[in-house]
Amino acid sequence: MKTERADNGNVVTLEYTIQLEDGSVVGGHKPMSMTFTVGGGEVFPVLETAVVGMALHQKRSVKISPEQGYGDYRESLILQVERTAFPEDMPLIPGKTIQYQNRDGQRANFIIQEVKGDRVTLDGNHPLAGQTLVYEMALRKVE
Repeated sequence: MKTERADNGNVVTLEYTIQLEDGSVVGGHKPMSMTFTVGGGEVFPVLETAVVGMALHQKRSVKISPEQGYGDYRESLILQVERTAFPEDMPLIPGKTIQYQNRDGQRANFIIQEVKGDRVTLDGNHPLAGQTLVYEMALRKVE
């Protein structure tokens, strides 16, 4: 039997767009889709809470603070690295994302901010860190 309202344990599919507080759209104007188990910890907890009780095809707007989303922007995640730390043939283009793997095998993404002489400035913050996000979402499927 099909559930018509979302509840904990249901697998749901949302169609959504994300906007910043200034109204600019993240990821383009075409709605994106995500499927997750409500209560499974796969998405921001505030999104899971907002989905509970939603009816199929219902729309909802959810505002997510930096603390509820990608966190505050942290200056401590801005790194200055010598150019020699990178392979000689690696193009270092500002705005490009590169991946670093530490000795324990953990990976982290950094965005190249600037290349100046023999110094490279990297930003380890998520691109949406420090931003309040507004999810415009519609419930498309409940299982």
